Amino acid sequence: MKRILSTVFSIALLGFYMNTYAADKDNFQFGVRMGAQFSKLAAGDDADKIFNQDSKYAKSLVGPAFGFIFEIPVMANFEIRPELNFGSQGQRFKLPNDITYSYWMGYVQVPILLRGQFGNETVRGFLHAGPQFGYGTFILDRLLMKGGEKQKESYSFDDQKLKPFDAGIAIGVGAEFPKVAGMEVEVRYYLGMSNINDYGIKDLETKNRSLHLTLAFKF
Repeated sequence: MKRILSTVFSIALLGFYMNTYAADKDNFQFGVRMGAQFSKLAAGDDADKIFNQDSKYAKSLVGPAFGFIFEIPVMANFEIRPELNFGSQGQRFKLPNDITYSYWMGYVQVPILLRGQFGNETVRGFLHAGPQFGYGTFILDRLLMKGGEKQKESYSFDDQKLKPFDAGIAIGVGAEFPKVAGMEVEVRYYLGMSNINDYGIKDLETKNRSLHLTLAFKF
């Protein structure tokens, strides 16, 4: 975790240094982002070993995604964009007899994105990509049965034999409207590269995947 924070701090300092000497640039901006996250766990046909559920019933888990944006200008159309986000990863299973089982993992996530943009002061398109680091804070099992009866249990990552650290690549595309409170809309995909399971089963890998649909406002 210390190494992650050190990396984020170093990149931020580099961005501020370059900003001092960059001509024809935007200003530093801070903002908030919010939206929905559609998550799955890439566990293949071995999902039943992790969730005790048949993988053929697997569906996307829909949850909230929100956080804070820091845009550091480098050149007129290029920025470094660290973020501090809070989101959920996991899996949902639609079982027979109208039973739904959801496996939620809460994460603190730090993407460090390189962002290119084009357009004018009314509307700008953008594309950004970069590494994302995450740390899991809790796990929640939820079982919704026919008739609306609910059961839920919370766990730590150690309880579930999962590694809390996660890392991967985030890629996003969208449009920004500078004159409308700095509003932007974005579609982003996260491809987890870390094997988060700690089951000790050879060749059984579990990786996070998620699609984000978000709205952001910058100040």
